Amino acid sequence: MTAQIFSTRNIFFCTTLIVCALIYWPALHGPFLFDDFPNLAALTSIDHVSSWRDLGIYLSQPRDFPGRPIAMLSFLLQKADWPDQPFPFKLVNLSLHLTIGLLVYLLARRMARLWLSTRTAEEGGSECADWAALFASAAWLLNPIQLSGVSLVVQRMTLLMALFTVIGLLAYLHGLLRDDLPAWRRGVWMALGLGACTGLAVLSKENGLLLPLYALVIDSTLGNDGVKRLPRALAWWRRLLIWPAVLLVLSFLFWTIPGSLRIGIRDFSLSERLLTEPRVLASYLGNIFLPRFGLYGLYHDDFVVSRGLLSPWTTLPALALVLAAAGAALFGRRRWPLFALAVLWYLGGQLLESSTIMLELYFEHRNYVPIIGPFVALGLALARMAPGTARRLASVLAVAWLAACTLTTALSARTYSSADRLALTWANTDPDSIRAQTFLVERLTQHGQLQAAMNVLDRAIRQYPLNSGLGVARVYLRCMQGTLDVADLDHLDQVFKDAHFDRTGFSNMESLRQLAFGHQCPALTPEHWWSLSSTLLANPAYAQNGVAAGFLHYQRHFWAVSQGNLALTIAELQAAYQNDPDAEIPRLEAKYLVSAGLYDRAIDTLQHADYRRLPQLRRLLVDDRAINAEDIATIRQMQAKNGAGH
Repeated sequence: MTAQIFSTRNIFFCTTLIVCALIYWPALHGPFLFDDFPNLAALTSIDHVSSWRDLGIYLSQPRDFPGRPIAMLSFLLQKADWPDQPFPFKLVNLSLHLTIGLLVYLLARRMARLWLSTRTAEEGGSECADWAALFASAAWLLNPIQLSGVSLVVQRMTLLMALFTVIGLLAYLHGLLRDDLPAWRRGVWMALGLGACTGLAVLSKENGLLLPLYALVIDSTLGNDGVKRLPRALAWWRRLLIWPAVLLVLSFLFWTIPGSLRIGIRDFSLSERLLTEPRVLASYLGNIFLPRFGLYGLYHDDFVVSRGLLSPWTTLPALALVLAAAGAALFGRRRWPLFALAVLWYLGGQLLESSTIMLELYFEHRNYVPIIGPFVALGLALARMAPGTARRLASVLAVAWLAACTLTTALSARTYSSADRLALTWANTDPDSIRAQTFLVERLTQHGQLQAAMNVLDRAIRQYPLNSGLGVARVYLRCMQGTLDVADLDHLDQVFKDAHFDRTGFSNMESLRQLAFGHQCPALTPEHWWSLSSTLLANPAYAQNGVAAGFLHYQRHFWAVSQGNLALTIAELQAAYQNDPDAEIPRLEAKYLVSAGLYDRAIDTLQHADYRRLPQLRRLLVDDRAINAEDIATIRQMQAKNGAGH
């Protein structure tokens, strides 16, 4: 009988993995999307890695410390497929998803056996735990909220973080619960789980730092008896592994508050973000537990910001619900351990990306690890139901829900197989999303349907008249149609004066510059482009954003070069460096100075480059002064050869 159940369980889980692979397979044939391009651009910037310096330059492309080096290395191994072959990248993502699904099953079974062992002496308790784990892992693997995490190539960062998080929890629980092992060996397992695996998770993506918090949630809900049985020294060791990381997370969230109060790149304040996120979490949960085709995607920039407790009216109920659930879970964790597990795991998992850090409001992949806890709790609740009509009905509903998740994921994955399908689906599903409408415009333009693209763009502009990205897109499209005139440029200039910050508003200025310098549109002259860039730099929303201002000044230096104005070229490069330091800018300055025969000035520029302003990751991984010294030696040779001193 046991062997039969074991076989049935294995068949069920293997079938789940196969079904998951099959329904995701169409999505593997889809294109690179959205954040894939800026985050994988580092692959374009490096031809090959022939030294530690090359590797350091590649790994230092991300601005923030520690730079997610494990994920970046995984992308580097597939450099040959970038940017033309997304399939191999997506295949690795799917393989990781299936592997993590197996680990989620093992973790859920360990958690289920831990909880059931303290509450029942019945035979078959382990069987209940196994079926609870099967439900949790199937729900996690097949839920449509996971689509963007797997299908968006760059979210391998999330997948790798999840991989090390689940491995870390398994190692920690092994050390916590193996009473038969010597204390030192149990301590090693706990350190590997909460120490080494936390480090690996963080090096994949920063919210890997939440691993010890997940362990704390397990301990305080399902594993309290196991914690109480720890020897005194091991109990202190556990505290040292968990609490510093938890306190670090909380301290970091408070530390970010002053910076969040300053003028930033978002169209919402910190208080508005904190009011909005409970509604975001409610939306996530609705999409997780009520699967419906068309709800899942990358573009949720149309999510309404909460400007007050009753604006919109759902703000106050959502906030009250989150606070009530958190309070009930914290103070009732002994009485309602499964409820506490679901709530504390989920809210804890959202702590970094859905609180005081001024990230965008809504991304589905933020649920990738946080939904493990609720699914385990549901599986345990089902497994512990007494035999009878209620249990049979609950089982039927659970199977029906899993089937609905599978169907929704399958339909959505087919949509991910084509950029055109995605563009049409997201534009129809999210008519108020600027990104969704712009994506549709891009696809229509690529197919030569310029008037249809203009119609979509004009509708979006009527809704968002002061969006700089839409304004630039309209000028570009009018240029492609051959209908651009000076009035269009004057209108864009007016938009730039009052526009809110939009990343595409400044990044697409490069495309306009190329049009202007290529003389593809008579109305768009280099002088007009210079004037537009000046207007955008006069807008505080862009002038006070270092990345935007640095990018614009860097683009303006090309204009100065075209005019043969060396002084202005150097000034624009220095302004770019001042706003957004990049190690290559001083070397570019030196290159222009050398081309003008100003060897001493070029050497002086390289010798006195202020590399203290470079991002910390760059300073740690690359010795830019050594690179400059090599360039200086080359310049001195040129100087001696040409017999020039100035």
